[in-house]
Amino acid sequence: MKFLTETLTRMVDRTIDGTTHQVPEPYTVRTPKLPRDKDTMALVGVSGLVLALTLVAIVWSTHSIGTLLGGGVGYAAGVVFDVAWLAVLVLEWMARFDPAKREFPRKVGWGLALVAAAAIFLEGQMAGGWQMAAVGAAVSVVAKILWWAVFKHIDKDLAPADAAWVAAEMSKANAKLAIAGVRRQAAKAEVAARLELLAAERDLNEIAGLDHFADTRNAITAEQVREHGEDMDVIQTLEAPMNRANTVREPGEQGVSVAHLARVELTAGASKKEAVEAILARVPDAKQTSVEATVRRERNKLDSAGYR
Repeated sequence: MKFLTETLTRMVDRTIDGTTHQVPEPYTVRTPKLPRDKDTMALVGVSGLVLALTLVAIVWSTHSIGTLLGGGVGYAAGVVFDVAWLAVLVLEWMARFDPAKREFPRKVGWGLALVAAAAIFLEGQMAGGWQMAAVGAAVSVVAKILWWAVFKHIDKDLAPADAAWVAAEMSKANAKLAIAGVRRQAAKAEVAARLELLAAERDLNEIAGLDHFADTRNAITAEQVREHGEDMDVIQTLEAPMNRANTVREPGEQGVSVAHLARVELTAGASKKEAVEAILARVPDAKQTSVEATVRRERNKLDSAGYR
């Protein structure tokens, strides 16, 4: 038996001047060398030979069928005949653990190979007689037979009980995939619904802002507030504030509000600083920071509604 020498690294304690640290230390080990799997090597070699012969068959069938179809684009169409059954071989290999699923691509592959052989036979008969047609058609058939032999060797036949167990495991895995797909679709639908609701709420808020600006035509202006500085009756004639856009109008509290004064000042063309000063002059008991925050908020609402 042959052995391989490998150099590995392990962590060991090393103490210097009373201080200990973990440091790497290399060491060698000898492990037995596994013998080559001659069966696998043989299978790889056979598969390589069959693949090479298949490529020859594809080139031959492409030339023959392309000539039958008039050349030019016909050669591209000729590739379809042999490549089609070659692609089905992949599906057959993927279904090697499921005999029922494997049977369908196997039958389809034989059917496609026979169609390709028939097309080559027709072209050969037109070009040089039935001898040439038979030999040419046999190329694709031989390639298909070789692949059938390779797959018969690597087929994984299972006992009925084992096949039932594998089918149950596959069913469980497929159920998990189905559940995951449904949940993903439900999550996408939920996200889309929430986005629609948010968009509708934004539109309603914009409409509410436009309705408010239409109502302010009947409200007093900033000049009127300054002109009637001490007349509280005039101030109390302000329109009641609007509630949410999707609710009915309800009367608000009587009297003037900082938010309404801010809207009046801003719609009259005052800057934020001028609006704050005017409101503080009208409501001296109000806090300046609160007034500034209210003015900024009302300015943002006006900007979002497109009011300039």
